[in-house]
Amino acid sequence: MEQPNDRDRERPAIDPGGVGSPEGDRWGRATWWFVGLGMVLRAAAYGLDFPLWWDEAFVAVNLLRRGYLGLLSPLDYGQVCPLLFLWAELASVRLLGFSEWSLRLFPLACALGGMVAFRSAAATVLRGRALFLAVAVMAVSVHPIRHAADVKPYACDLLVASILLRLALGWWREPARASSLWALAGFVPLALLLSHPAAFVAGGIGLALAVPAWRSRRTGVRIAFAAYGAAMVATYATIYVAFTRAQASSASPGMREMWARSFPPLDSAGGLLRWLWVVHSGDMLAYPCGGEGGQSALSLLACVVGAVVLWRWGRKTVLALLLAPLGLAMVAAALRLYPYGGPAPHGSAARIMQYAAPAVCLLVGLGASRLLGLVRSDVARSRLLRMGCLGLVAVGIAPLAAGVAHPYRAHQARAARDFARTFWPELARGAEVADLRWDFGAADWDSIRLGVAVSLVNEAIYSPARRSGGPRWDAVSARRPLRCVLGVAPESDGPRVSAWLESMRADYDLRSRQTFRVDLAEPGRRPVFERFEVFEFAPRGAVSRSAARKAPGSGSRRAR
Repeated sequence: MEQPNDRDRERPAIDPGGVGSPEGDRWGRATWWFVGLGMVLRAAAYGLDFPLWWDEAFVAVNLLRRGYLGLLSPLDYGQVCPLLFLWAELASVRLLGFSEWSLRLFPLACALGGMVAFRSAAATVLRGRALFLAVAVMAVSVHPIRHAADVKPYACDLLVASILLRLALGWWREPARASSLWALAGFVPLALLLSHPAAFVAGGIGLALAVPAWRSRRTGVRIAFAAYGAAMVATYATIYVAFTRAQASSASPGMREMWARSFPPLDSAGGLLRWLWVVHSGDMLAYPCGGEGGQSALSLLACVVGAVVLWRWGRKTVLALLLAPLGLAMVAAALRLYPYGGPAPHGSAARIMQYAAPAVCLLVGLGASRLLGLVRSDVARSRLLRMGCLGLVAVGIAPLAAGVAHPYRAHQARAARDFARTFWPELARGAEVADLRWDFGAADWDSIRLGVAVSLVNEAIYSPARRSGGPRWDAVSARRPLRCVLGVAPESDGPRVSAWLESMRADYDLRSRQTFRVDLAEPGRRPVFERFEVFEFAPRGAVSRSAARKAPGSGSRRAR
């Protein structure tokens, strides 16, 4: 147990299996094999190059017309993203061009770094078989692999949580030294700028370490911990006032209703207990795999066993570091400020809980090691472990194999990209191409029609005209007409489109108007069409760029 007279001693990592240290035996070396496997699986998910789907397009569309300062303003499509994530994404697309590859490069880098950071954090408190299993579970779990190739900040959440946990456990391991606390104080501003739910992790760490830091009786430790708390509070308050509050206020009004099942019911004890079971046996704890309807019950059992082991071994501070962030998140959910667990309205609830993945995987690994230790036969235990390792590898590979067979997250996204790959290059043959939203402001950019965002990002990627900076107005002639596109068009022209068309006729002759339809429905289902309207104009004379863009309300909306 952690007795008062042991406060300044280095605390060893634990392994209930009693099979040696990670540095000197085969278990320690085997963890690095799984670290490597985890990185390969994350890179492979990136390499599948899935088409951008709605959730990703809602973020990516904000990078098309905004600069770094423009990203400080509320985002289109009700998105709420941390500032440094947005800046990293913008830097990537500006340096490498706007594409699926550049958009997903920063999340991939975070996912790879998160794998290494988690191994380091786990090795601070675990050793031997327990460390091996914790790292293996993180390496092959479906959600961290999937979000390695998502244009969303979920991989950042996992990376930041792993680093914060590593630094906090570093001080727990060597409580006589304040260097880890100073590192926490220095890193927490960056953490909060990279990840919104890092506030739960940082706050949980503050709660878990407050009493041990005060009881240390070392002035340097107390000052360092106070600096951490001050940096955390000051950074969070500044970010909230200057950035997050406005962003959150512009989020979709129906967002809280969409996440209603992720808020604990407080009207009855029975309802609350049922909710707790549904959440903690569902997607939230799907490590290495699992799902809704109690499919993650075994992971929950391993977590409970792991928590009991930490308590019985006197590692109460470690247990508090792992569970306090979840406690804060639960309070936020009770106040209906941030969803906890699931079920999710679409996709997986685990995506919003990636900040909890390091704690969950550590507890699962420790609990699984303890359960294996209950098997008395060395032969049987060894056989179970080998079968478990093979099963873990299969868990990691199976989703990627499925992704090769079905290279998309939603059929609509695949159909939209397939259409864009042929439509935009063909449209640019022998003509200049303009967009009613982009170049004239004749239709809404931030639209309630979900397909608009996907259409805009696909245009940015696959339209030769858009990649070269837009139409060359002075190149328009009778031989090289101007083709104007309204993507995801309504069934009838609205007043802005009608006004734009009337204005264009003052300087151009309308040669043709074509409608293209793309069916987004899955094979065998009832067709679901999106319409693309193409207006082809020829100039009546020498038409200036200003004349071409004089329609009421015209002009592309620039970064705000």
